[in-house]
Amino acid sequence: MKITFLNFKLFLGSKVLERRLKIKNTRNVQSCNIEDAKSMGMLCVIKNENDYESTVQIIKLIKAEYKIPNIKILAFYPLKNDPEFLKSRLGLDFFTIYDLNYYSLPKKNVVKNFMSQRFDILLDLTENVTIPLRLVLLLSKSPFKIGSFSEDKKPYYDLMIETDPKDYLQYVKHVINYLKIFNKK
Repeated sequence: MKITFLNFKLFLGSKVLERRLKIKNTRNVQSCNIEDAKSMGMLCVIKNENDYESTVQIIKLIKAEYKIPNIKILAFYPLKNDPEFLKSRLGLDFFTIYDLNYYSLPKKNVVKNFMSQRFDILLDLTENVTIPLRLVLLLSKSPFKIGSFSEDKKPYYDLMIETDPKDYLQYVKHVINYLKIFNKK
């Protein structure tokens, strides 16, 4: 196996994650219904133009149907080539492998702002473990974190939904159905 600088960064990032997970979590968990939410954050991996278009549709869907004023999606582009199709726009920011520090934590200001923002709902759309996004998820100030069900993901989420997150748009619609009935007053 060829060890690259990126693989070394990801290895160090996984060790940081392991260490951070051992620290007792003092975060105050607060569940939120989709209709009561004022802000929503999402994490995803964008590898191609179809993924990008799905995330743009998600922003439009949530703003139109649920009137959540503050929606932000933070995307990770894991490939080495330049993502010509990927553009930051209102509600969608991204970072690449070139934006990672030695511990795989993104060093862009948009990522730091995303982590410090207290979203009512933070939804992780990733299917597989992506070290940079796991670090963002773990360090986020959001009180309610949601993701797909998996035994190894338990320490990261407050609510896990058993579904397949391959198609972002369908996954978000499925999660929203749960959030509509969740915590009704």
